[in-house]
Order: sequence, then structure tokens, then C-alpha cells
Amino acid sequence: MRNKKYNLLELRQDREEWASIKTDLWVPEQREQFLKRKEAVDMYIDDFNAKDIYATTGINHDKIAKYVARCLQIDPNTGKQQGYVGLIPYRKVNKKIQTKSCTSASKGAFVNLLLSYPSLDVFIKDNYFGKKNSSLEKRILPSNLHKKFLEECRRLKIQDYEYPFNTTDNAKRTFYKYLRKIEKENMNDAINRENKNVKQKFFSTGIGENLRPVPLTPFSVVQLDGHKIDMLYTVEVINKHGEIIRMPAMRMWLIAVIDVATRVILGYSLTSNENYNQTDILRAIRNSVIPRNPIEFTLSGLKYPDNLGYHYWAIPETSWAIPNAIMLDNAKSHLANNVINKLCSQMYCALNFGSVATPETRGIVERMFKTLEENGYHRTVSTTGSNINDIRRINAEKDAVKFQITYNDIAQLTEYFIAMYNNSPHSALDNQTPLECMRRRIVEAGMQPCIAGNKMKRVIYELTNFTEIKTIRGSFKYGRRPYITYAGVEYRNDILAQSMGLIGKKLIIEVNPDNIKTIKGYFEDGTELGILTAVGEWGRKNHSLKTREEALKLSNYNKQKNNPFYAPLTELENELNERALNERRARTKAARLRVEQDKEITPQENIVNIPTEYSTSNIYTTVSDEEAIQRKRESYTPEELAAIMNAGSLEEAYNQGLL
Repeated sequence: MRNKKYNLLELRQDREEWASIKTDLWVPEQREQFLKRKEAVDMYIDDFNAKDIYATTGINHDKIAKYVARCLQIDPNTGKQQGYVGLIPYRKVNKKIQTKSCTSASKGAFVNLLLSYPSLDVFIKDNYFGKKNSSLEKRILPSNLHKKFLEECRRLKIQDYEYPFNTTDNAKRTFYKYLRKIEKENMNDAINRENKNVKQKFFSTGIGENLRPVPLTPFSVVQLDGHKIDMLYTVEVINKHGEIIRMPAMRMWLIAVIDVATRVILGYSLTSNENYNQTDILRAIRNSVIPRNPIEFTLSGLKYPDNLGYHYWAIPETSWAIPNAIMLDNAKSHLANNVINKLCSQMYCALNFGSVATPETRGIVERMFKTLEENGYHRTVSTTGSNINDIRRINAEKDAVKFQITYNDIAQLTEYFIAMYNNSPHSALDNQTPLECMRRRIVEAGMQPCIAGNKMKRVIYELTNFTEIKTIRGSFKYGRRPYITYAGVEYRNDILAQSMGLIGKKLIIEVNPDNIKTIKGYFEDGTELGILTAVGEWGRKNHSLKTREEALKLSNYNKQKNNPFYAPLTELENELNERALNERRARTKAARLRVEQDKEITPQENIVNIPTEYSTSNIYTTVSDEEAIQRKRESYTPEELAAIMNAGSLEEAYNQGLL
């Protein structure tokens, strides 16, 4: 190898990192000149002699060294060698990278000022980027910073006849240009001037390798999230004259589950609560797995498409399909132990919560909500628009009352919008509809999902239920028959009430949070005790766990004693009805309470169809204590009944294993 200015071995290693240049759109003269330079540099690195290089490219050896130097020059934007970029004709190349930002600015009076007073450059940057050692103002405006800049110039004893005071605008225009320049050079500091969402997006996206997999198989990854619907509805309220009028309620939440691979919305749930909870999440997942019956639309113009718009109707092979992984955010309801346990330990799904405050990792479900809003809810008469300045929100409350928009209306619209979304062409799917894409991958490509068996079906039906362990209480001394306490209320049935020997033993209870009027009890060995009913008014009216908590909260607030003869549910209902005329939150809760007590039929009850052979939660609300005891007695043979009667007491019968 001949003696050359550069180490050829190092050059060959560096050349492997140089990016190729696209020359297709260049003019012929520029392309030819670049290709000759590139060939000359490559021949030099490959150890050709100067005569051969000149004969092939017509470039002298003294110019080749300059071209190689350009290729080795570091690009200030990327921090890497320029490579073949340095050979592009008519392109300005910095021969020397300056170490100070002020010296790389265009030459002029402002640059000379900063060179003469280096502290002034530091003053501008520290104030503009909000450094605490220089300024307590977190996001100073350029106009205010220019005023402080002039004050600092006077403090540095710069005279009125000197720059910047000798200009018409005191160098304001040049000052603003300099601020834009230092923003580009100090992007990490500059982004701190923006709001929280902008900073989060800047630091969490666009750099590094994307480690999120792009699934192809349906049901391999799904995304779940909640969204507050931009649409108002009304509820019935009794005014002071005794008339029934309609007034606006709070906006409801939509919790949806969408398949990442095919963009099919698998299922959803709706809630009128102030915020959705873990029960609403589990209900949405349950609704995405369990096949259900189509609802009957009562709104004019709404009807299902030909394939009915949902995967288990359009593609029978997906009936009872279970997702492999679920992506959620870090909301408290998503992180609940009950949710994690149900999805991981019982449904065997992997959970991916993603980074905190990074919705981009769940961009598909976020984009789906935007599509439903813009193409659906925002086109309705009672929409609140996308923000407070949206013209579409004008008279939203008045129009909701005028046209008597109800909860059921929004439920039907949601069902219709999702059915149409699943049948609309999607650009990410090569303009296939989500259901078409799912059908092709499952039926034609054989990407079969995991289908729930009989045991798993029961788990999914009871997904919203949860269990707790309670101790059976009671006392001979005070004449208290055995009972258990759940959510501040006593529960018992006839068998428990007559079994004093069970006092102190543990009881496993299964709770349906949608209706805790009754719960189901099991002994520690798994045998069934039966249906336990709440005492007093709690056992006469259907109510959810959330309503119970609100009623007891009101009771404690009023410092009233909670006993079997006190009616906190009635008081809560009266309190909400009394406040309904003035408070939107109160009338929303009052409407929900009426729904729970079966004074109205809710759309969600019509949507989900649960066969009785798998359901246990619905039985709790329809079987009374007397019916349960009668069923229990009918299940015994005459010999078993005789043995129970001869035992002397129910405690002895239980201890003998007869009960």
C-alpha cells in the first residue's frame, strides 16, 4: 500500500457508514460532476494511483485530498461524517465548525456585540429558557425579553450612540432572529417553553428504534381506553309545580376495545358515572367476547349494515374469540388489582400499560375515538364540539332539551356508529374495511384466534363479579342471629340465621357490583350456602355498589344512624331529586338510581344477552330468600330431610355435612 495522506484502512471503515445520495432529479451536468467526484474518492480509498484516477475521472490528485477532507467533515446537525454529501456540487460546506453558537451566526453588528460582551449571550439564553439562576419568569415573551436585553446593555455601560441603541428598532428584528436560532440549537431547552402535552410528545416519540410490534393476527393485540362522548342527553326532573320536565345530564363515557391488526371495534360499554371504573372496563372486555343479540333501533334512519357490523355476526369463526394481549394506559381503574387479576390469572391475557402520559403508544384507539366523534357525535344536534371554542357547541343544552335527547338515544347512536365504523374502508388496511380485513386473515389466511371453552365462557360471563372473604358475626349474649357485613350493610338468609354454630367461621361471598341487593355465599370448602339478602331497604330495592357508597356517604354526612329501619336509599333519592333542578350531577345520579331500581329500562340491559346456563349474576336479583330456601328443600331426598330433622339443630346438621 502506497504512502498516502490518510489511513486507507480507517477510510474504508468510515465509508461503510456514509449514506448514498439520490441523484435522479438532478440536472445532467450536476449529476455527472458528482459521480466523477465520488468515483475519484472511492478509487483513492481503494488504493488506486493518481494516474489511474486522473485517467478515469479527470480529477487531479491535489483536488482528491480536498474531497476526502469534505467527506470526513463532521455534520453539526447529526454529529456524524458528511460522507458523500460533501461531494455535492454547489453546496456550501463549513470549513470549520465553531464551538460557540454566537460565532456561527451571520456576521454583523449583533454578532460583534455578543463577541464583545459574552455575558450578554448567556443572559439572553438563561432568560429565554427560564433558567432559575437568571430569571423566575417561566415563559418570558420575546418582547419582554428584548426590554430586559436593553436594560442589561445599559447595565454593561453600552452608550446610546452604540449598537443596539443606534438603530431604529433597537435591534428588535435581529434579536428575534437570534432567539429563533438558539431555539433550533438548544431544542431540549426550547421545548420546556411549551405545554406538558407538547413536551411529552417531543421526548417520547421520533427518536430511537420503535420496539412496538406491528401485529398481523387478529386478536393478538387489542387496545382499550375510555372517552367522554361530546354529546349531551337529558333526564326527567320534577319541578316545584310537580311537572315532569327534561334537563341536561352529565356527558357519558364510552369504553371501547379495538383490535390492532384489523381495526375492528370488538366491543364497548357505556356509563353515566362521573368517571368510568374497573367494572366498566371489565364489562367492555366481556362485551367484546360474548356474542349478543342485535338491538332494535327506535330512532328513524338507523339500521345495521348487511353483515350487522360486528365480528361475531359477520365472521362466525370469531365467536367467543379471546385477545392475547391488551394495551391500556395508567388510569387508576386500569391498574386496579381486580382488573389485573381477572385479565391475567383468569383470562390469561398479557397486559401492556405503556409509558406514563404517552397516548401515542395507543394511537389506534385514540384515532378511533376521533373518527367516531367527527363522523358521528359531532354531527348531532346536542354535540358539545371538540373544545370550548367550537361553534358546534352553541345552544347544545337547549337543543338537547328541545329535541328530548335521552340516554337510550346515545346508546343506539353508539351501536350504529361502531357498526358503520367496522364497515368503512380504512387507509391503513389498503382501503379494506376492518371486517373484510379480519375475514381475509382468519378465513383465507388461517390466522385462527383463541376460542373460549365452556369453563372460560363462565369466567367471562362473571368477569365483572368479584369475591371477598367475610367472617360470620352474631351473639348469644345480645340475641343477634348470624350475619355477615358487606359495604356497611348486614346480609343473611334463613339457613344462616338459624345456624348459630357458624358464628366466627369464614364465608366466601361473590358480588355483582351492578346489583348488591343480594350476594351469593360459599363456605370455605367451596360448598354453596345460597343467596344472602341485605337487611331493610337495601334488600328491597335494586342498587349498585356505587349507589350504596353514595347513600352511606350522604348518611354519614348527615350524621344519621344506619340501621335496618332507616332508609338511606330513599333519602338519597329524595336528596338527588331535590337538587336535580339546580345540579346536573345530581339529576344524572337520580336518573341512574331510577334505572337501577327498574323504574326504567336501560339500553345496556337490552344490548347484552346472557344465556341463563352460564349466568349467575342475573339470578341474584330475581330469586328471593323464600324461593331459594324452597329450591334448597326440593333438592333434598326424603331420607336427607329426615336426617336433618333428627340432627336436633341446623348447627349439628351443618357439622355432620348434611347442609
